[in-house]
Amino acid sequence: MKILITGARGTIGRRLVPRLESEHELILTSRSAVDGDDRWRQVDVTQLDQVEAAAEGMDAIIHLAIATGHEGDYEDDRFNDERWDINAKGTYNVFEAAARAGVRRVVYTSSLTVVWGYPAPEWVPADAPGKPVETYGLTKYVGEQIARTYARLHHMEVLCLRIPAPIDVDDPATAGGSILPQWMAFSDLVEAFSLSVTAPVSGCEVVTLVGESSQRRWDLSKAEKLLGYKGQVWLEKLGYDLREEPADYSRPGSVHGDDF
Repeated sequence: MKILITGARGTIGRRLVPRLESEHELILTSRSAVDGDDRWRQVDVTQLDQVEAAAEGMDAIIHLAIATGHEGDYEDDRFNDERWDINAKGTYNVFEAAARAGVRRVVYTSSLTVVWGYPAPEWVPADAPGKPVETYGLTKYVGEQIARTYARLHHMEVLCLRIPAPIDVDDPATAGGSILPQWMAFSDLVEAFSLSVTAPVSGCEVVTLVGESSQRRWDLSKAEKLLGYKGQVWLEKLGYDLREEPADYSRPGSVHGDDF
């Protein structure tokens, strides 16, 4: 399968590429140039013509490119402009390019911040209606609506993966650290993305991915049934300290932990 990965130099992309490259033909994009590897394309997702050129001939797109640089509830006019440009306009460009190029499968990287409006300890269904509480979550929710629209209009197979902050369990700097109940190991997240490329999908499906924990309140049954996903890493059992969620994720200073 020929797969285009946007934002392939990001923290997820750097781990996903080695997982996929032995099974698939990859084209990788980044806003900055990469020398010495002909798989790479310099692409700004806010520029439709660049995305369209990269999408030509692809069977699937994994859209990882997001506006990063600050965790969760950081609000700033300049940075919010970037969020809208990359997370909303960029996502529109990816789906429009996919439609023009005849790409059937798109995996969109959404965020658990889309459902931050469901306060603990409320149970959150796998495809719960969006309840964002700040700009980042709102832009990712808009991305989900773009995904639904293109799946309906162009008969595309689309997966929207609502993901939390991932943890590198092999990094000594994180060992024994404090985490929120939804965080998950990079290895599990990468496996879920890999499964999403070939999972049987009709139309647009929203799937929640979180780490397993004693305080899990997010439904994983859809990930298990649709993707065949089964998490392998229980962070608490590796010595990570599980802390309580903020009572109100919209309160300034609350920790969202979704800067990937």
